[in-house]
Amino acid sequence: MYPKHPLFNKCLTCLESLPNFQATIQDEPYISGKFLADGKLIIQTDHATINYVCEIKTGLNHDLVESVIEYFVNLGQRLPENQRPLLITQGLSSLIVEQFIASNLEFIDVDGSIYLNSPELYVVVRRPVTKNKDYTSLDITVATLQVMYILLKYPQLMLVTDNFEDTIANLANITTKTVKNSLKKLEKLGYIRQQKKRYEIIDYLRLMERWELGYNETLRAKLLLGNFSSVDKKNFSDLAIELQKNAQEFNYLIGGELAASIMINYLRPLGATLHLKDDSNLIKIAIKMKLKPDQEGTIFFLKCFDNDREKLDSFAHPLLIHAELLWTGNSRLKETAQLLYNQYIKEVAEKNDWFSRKTSFI
Repeated sequence: MYPKHPLFNKCLTCLESLPNFQATIQDEPYISGKFLADGKLIIQTDHATINYVCEIKTGLNHDLVESVIEYFVNLGQRLPENQRPLLITQGLSSLIVEQFIASNLEFIDVDGSIYLNSPELYVVVRRPVTKNKDYTSLDITVATLQVMYILLKYPQLMLVTDNFEDTIANLANITTKTVKNSLKKLEKLGYIRQQKKRYEIIDYLRLMERWELGYNETLRAKLLLGNFSSVDKKNFSDLAIELQKNAQEFNYLIGGELAASIMINYLRPLGATLHLKDDSNLIKIAIKMKLKPDQEGTIFFLKCFDNDREKLDSFAHPLLIHAELLWTGNSRLKETAQLLYNQYIKEVAEKNDWFSRKTSFI
């Protein structure tokens, strides 16, 4: 069985390119009594078996190096003796690779660099990132991410052949030509397939994981309008009431922690994401609720990127809420994300698996 997360798939490919290596991913996510991680990796060689607890963190730059190193040192101290922490990442610069090695932070960069240093195993691979023209043409662009979101949100649209691309284009707020190019790209990458003039999602969870990765790496940064906090330093619990009360008046959708806390009644939120539509006015919202720009603020304003007007009591779609929870990297919110998935997304994923098996016979 293949891992659900695309970076885990690439990780296995990297490891199995090494001589006498066998690697498997287990338990996505990996849950113990003390923490929640993205997965468990087991590496087997001719002489040893090594168990790694994996955390996926991408988009790492020089400013984040120290905090990442500290995070993995703390994680290692919480693990039992037979487990080791491992960073799974992508696109590390040569400078960051050397910093991680110098700090003895074990990692696998799926673009090629590997550093493993346990009593049973020592591996160092420094490999420059190279992309040929064909590979670059299959990169997941912002427009492709928008198409992926609509497919995930409305998989039933794939049962319709008439004006399918036009419908996706209207919902994703992009051109029909861009939709067609994105669908071809997703087909070449193995996320969808064409069957009797219809497209089908091959694996809903795999497509969802890839969309979330792209959302957190690329799309979210383009949508972000800013972080805000209370001018009066109000408790977030007080702000939360105002955010809910004003949602319809100012035409925004509530997402992030606040939406999750209301929809599944599990956590005490410390922040919120507000998805603003085209006719929403950020300045008026900030004035009304006495908010100020603050890089450390926990109220995030993001632009809506689709034309869909469907909403669930002023809440963002569960797919967006789930992606926002995972973006934080916080283990508390990962647990919440799993509960949200079970309650609001799992059934759609299972039904879509049924579509993938059955629509070829229609």
